[in-house]
Amino acid sequence: MIRWIFLFSVFGRTFCQSNTDVQNLLTQLFTTNSYNYLIRPSTDQSVTKEVYISFTLYGITGIDEIEQKLTTTGWLEIHWQDDLLTWTPSSYGGLQELYVPQGNIWKPDISLQNGFSDLKELGSKFIQVNIQSDGQVTWRPFQVFSTKCSLDSTYFPFDRQTCDLVFVAWSLDRHDVFLAQYSDGIDISEELQSHGEWEIITSSATDEVESYETKVKFTIVIQRKPLFVIMNFVLPIILLSLLDIFTFKIPADIGERLGYTITVWLSFAVFLTIVSASLPQSSETVPIMSVYIIIQLVMGTLIVLISTVESGLITLSAEEPVYRILKMLTLRMRGKKVSISEESKTDAVAEKDVTWKEAITALDKLLFWICFAIFVLSTAIAFLVAGLKYK
Repeated sequence: MIRWIFLFSVFGRTFCQSNTDVQNLLTQLFTTNSYNYLIRPSTDQSVTKEVYISFTLYGITGIDEIEQKLTTTGWLEIHWQDDLLTWTPSSYGGLQELYVPQGNIWKPDISLQNGFSDLKELGSKFIQVNIQSDGQVTWRPFQVFSTKCSLDSTYFPFDRQTCDLVFVAWSLDRHDVFLAQYSDGIDISEELQSHGEWEIITSSATDEVESYETKVKFTIVIQRKPLFVIMNFVLPIILLSLLDIFTFKIPADIGERLGYTITVWLSFAVFLTIVSASLPQSSETVPIMSVYIIIQLVMGTLIVLISTVESGLITLSAEEPVYRILKMLTLRMRGKKVSISEESKTDAVAEKDVTWKEAITALDKLLFWICFAIFVLSTAIAFLVAGLKYK
């Protein structure tokens, strides 16, 4: 055992950093060397300082479709070389890295260019910056980012949105600081907090160079989860529309028909006041689903008006002549082909047999299939067009 201890003491070295080593290093860097965080950390001030940025997403906090705002939570990982913060580890007990508050060293004045609030310094005073012995600095400011995002709700609730987070060195031009992406896209945290309404589809990161500045743009593509909207809003609207159409299956001479029609229409109107709070409230684009709802509401209103007129016509006495168009429709429903020339010859007896009740019944059959066809076509078109954006 003594032999091994002797050999290790001769041929090996051990490092044990003490608080004295850390204190001596801090004194050397910030006092003896007179480190100044106002000076760009390059021994050659004519050389551009390269700064690399990556973004890790922790969660989507919310989306405001009226204000066109995306709120996300995450942190940036920013790397650069500080030529003024280097040391020899063997001189300080093998100390390889150091942590200091972010306000004690030079940092690029990176800010969110398309932010929703005033310009503020990234991070907080208590956040520590990691410094390696070779001068490599890593800064991880955690923040809630509120960014402007142009939201297009045309395909609601199957819409997909693309939003950008653009970071720029606000005061320093591209000859002083050059910003570049550190990763190909947005890094997703392993502890990502899922959002009840939106899910992340893809992301990307790009460098952009303009005349006086450089910027890094992180793009995130999100898609709405349509299940809640379909189950709680779309499906009830479809069922109410069907109830409205089946009004024509109720005999017009039954007094409850008009009450049924008005009740369904009022239910539709009350439900729409609830649905309107969940629809995207923006005048920039009109959701296809809003157009679909308007079509169903207009059709429901026409059904109420037609039912009201029919209720008045069916109470007319037998002496009142049935309108010619209703007579022709009724005879066609009987399976007889009627033309103007034939009508003037031999069908006078058949026309006299047409009553108001039979005429209204024939009209109801025709209107039922017309409204049902409009309902099926509008529903299919709305879902096909909106669903094209959903994958």
